[in-house]
Amino acid sequence: MTTDTGRYQALHSYPLNTLGRDLVVGDVHGCFSMLDAALKEMDFDPTRDRLFGVGDLVDRGGESPDILDAVRRHQIKAVRGNHEQMILDWAMKGGPEHGRAHRAYLASPQAGFDQIATDVAHCQGETSALIDNGGEWFIEMSCRADGSAKFKAQRIVDYFASMPLAIEIETAHGLMGIVHADVPVDNWSSLRRALAHGENEMCETMLWDRRRWKGRAVSDFIAGVIAVIVGHSPTYDVAQCGNVIDIDTGAAYGNKLTILNLADVPEWLAHGDRTITRNPER
Repeated sequence: MTTDTGRYQALHSYPLNTLGRDLVVGDVHGCFSMLDAALKEMDFDPTRDRLFGVGDLVDRGGESPDILDAVRRHQIKAVRGNHEQMILDWAMKGGPEHGRAHRAYLASPQAGFDQIATDVAHCQGETSALIDNGGEWFIEMSCRADGSAKFKAQRIVDYFASMPLAIEIETAHGLMGIVHADVPVDNWSSLRRALAHGENEMCETMLWDRRRWKGRAVSDFIAGVIAVIVGHSPTYDVAQCGNVIDIDTGAAYGNKLTILNLADVPEWLAHGDRTITRNPER
């Protein structure tokens, strides 16, 4: 995993919100019009309310290039998801700055993106994976000849590089956590220490792991927090295992976008475990 270890903070902490609500949105995947509509329905006010996210703000949905506008508009505070990480890794390892496909594009932009994407896929495995996971919008933006597109692509990379791997929030009910996929330890304090020491293996698990939803979690309950909110594993309805709640309800697959009010978490937990009801191919 690629991160800038200079000033990077893998864990962001937020105090109690005394003005309004704390909301967490599931995997948006570039469906920002859907997010706008949902927040309007909820009378979201960024001057009082805070909007957090479980990551995967981009890819698959057609509005992915508008990521920075959406973040600014709603003041989204999101953890990094595996889709942001794939784009970040691709960009940090050279991205469009190498390979015959990029050279061909600069020499003949009118050749079209489809052929270039095909060529790149054969030249670089990570590019192929990025295309397969809906990241072609970023490759196209990065490979454009005009400077404004490249500047925008770099701003997106900078934003992804700044995203934490975990968020913790003080609430009226106690401390709650957010990670993209799962917590690979049985208590939040251990996660804090691991992130402080840059344990990359644990970070990979936080971005990619789905074992919890297959009955193979390290621990059902994560000590030290009331609940941990995650995404990554798509489901028709909100799923729960122990005190881990999955709110990726498949917005990019034509299903709904879930926004969870953290004030409602104790009520969710009281209902007990809920299994994933859908797991489409990612």
